[in-house]
Amino acid sequence: MKSVLPLTIKNTIRALKRRPIVWMPGIYAGCVAALVIWLEFTGGVFLAGKVAMLAAIVFPFFLSILNYHLETDEDKLKMLLTIALRGYFPIILPIVVLLGFAIVLAILLSIPLSFMGYGDNPNALTGLMLGIFIPVALLSIYIDNVAVCERTKVFSTLSRCFELVTGKIITAIWFFVISGIVTIFVTLLGALLWGVMLADRFTSFATMNMTMQQEVFSGYTLADWQNLIGPEGTIVTALVFGFVTFLLVPFLCIFKYECYLDALDVVWNISFDSK
Repeated sequence: MKSVLPLTIKNTIRALKRRPIVWMPGIYAGCVAALVIWLEFTGGVFLAGKVAMLAAIVFPFFLSILNYHLETDEDKLKMLLTIALRGYFPIILPIVVLLGFAIVLAILLSIPLSFMGYGDNPNALTGLMLGIFIPVALLSIYIDNVAVCERTKVFSTLSRCFELVTGKIITAIWFFVISGIVTIFVTLLGALLWGVMLADRFTSFATMNMTMQQEVFSGYTLADWQNLIGPEGTIVTALVFGFVTFLLVPFLCIFKYECYLDALDVVWNISFDSK
């Protein structure tokens, strides 16, 4: 049987091209990312952390809008705002419950490590964290999709999400693999754009080979980077970072929704008729 997984990418790109509303999470995340980077480079590190935390708390509103729009093609602002409010807690509560469970599990499993003498071993603790949070991330990727599209309660959302992931684990792995590739590609494009726009700031390093450049830049602190790129470079850095985020977030969210549909075995011959 021919795999339909590549069609998840095709449908994602089609939605990005034909549905303007799907860019709302990207606009929001891009603006926040640019602001956070600018605050960090201008000395407002504490405020940047607060802004990032608040933005993460607000983001489920946009996930609710995106999922409902993709499911129903609804584009009326009043209805989308209603859905954003209605879908917020069904998304956020399962995430809080799952994170709480993961943290408690990490604490409980760290106790035997301490008894065995590995309590201060960073490699053991890192392995423990990865062993807990990677499966949690894998098993929870459809939380927002299930909560909004299937209108489930907290524990029903978690149960359904686990069911979909384990029932079609290859789709979940496909999501992470493609997401990683796209993230690396877009990030490299952003880095290239950043380097071109600030090329004059790095002329003094042009005569160095790559090894020497790595040695120099690896020792740079935030203050060193501030002095190197200057105020204009700080703005450019914030804008490029925001632009990369603006591109990535809608793609990843829509692609995850398409993988969710694949996990449901939905027929893929989807048409986006213009109204």
